[in-house]
Amino acid sequence: MTPADNDNDDGARRRARLRSALRPRATRAQLVAALLCAVLGFAAAVQVRANQDAGLTGLRQTDLVRILDDVSERGGRLQAEARALQETRDRVTGGSTGTLAALEEARERTRVLGILAGTLAARGPGVELTISDVEGQVGADVLLDALQELRDAGAEAIEVSTVTGPAVRVVASTSLVDVEGGVEVDGTRLVSPYRFRVIGESRTLAAALDIPGGVLDVLRQREAQGLVTQRSSVLITSLRAAPSPRYARPAPWGDGG
Repeated sequence: MTPADNDNDDGARRRARLRSALRPRATRAQLVAALLCAVLGFAAAVQVRANQDAGLTGLRQTDLVRILDDVSERGGRLQAEARALQETRDRVTGGSTGTLAALEEARERTRVLGILAGTLAARGPGVELTISDVEGQVGADVLLDALQELRDAGAEAIEVSTVTGPAVRVVASTSLVDVEGGVEVDGTRLVSPYRFRVIGESRTLAAALDIPGGVLDVLRQREAQGLVTQRSSVLITSLRAAPSPRYARPAPWGDGG
């Protein structure tokens, strides 16, 4: 072997040792760390999958059955309520003749009560009574007597006013008080000439005012003048606000307690 060949062999061995030194070698610590990373990765994947399946898929069969029963029961209740509302609508809008008649009767009763309570305007046959008191001798007592006579004669709606001034709807709670120069009716001051607009049977109302010792007779005695005019149509437009009860509340029917 020549010296040149020996030099070549030495160079090859040195290059082999250099490559071996540069090649990465896995130590025990590195292997343990790699194993831990793999375990942690697997655990993280399992946790993510568990979170994704935490809904219904994570429940027991008995829990799923109970939830299904609850949903079915709720659906049944909603369907029953929908059927009840549908039946109510059908009865109100296109139900039997008896139901429609009862509804119309309720509406008519509401209108009647509104007229009596003064919350609705009213129109009908009746009379107008005008009282002129030049001497100032007509007070609250005479006007109250006139109201009582008209009510006893069947008046259904009454309005009292100053001829050219404010008007007051007369209701069951109406009060009359003497004030300077006139009469205060439910807090509204009225002065002569006074005017009553009354709805009812006109001839009966006129006769009740003109009986011996009645309203017209008392007016003549006090040097005042009363004029009664029968009309086929009297319009009463003054209204009263419906009072709200402070203490009374509706009681259940048949509750005697």
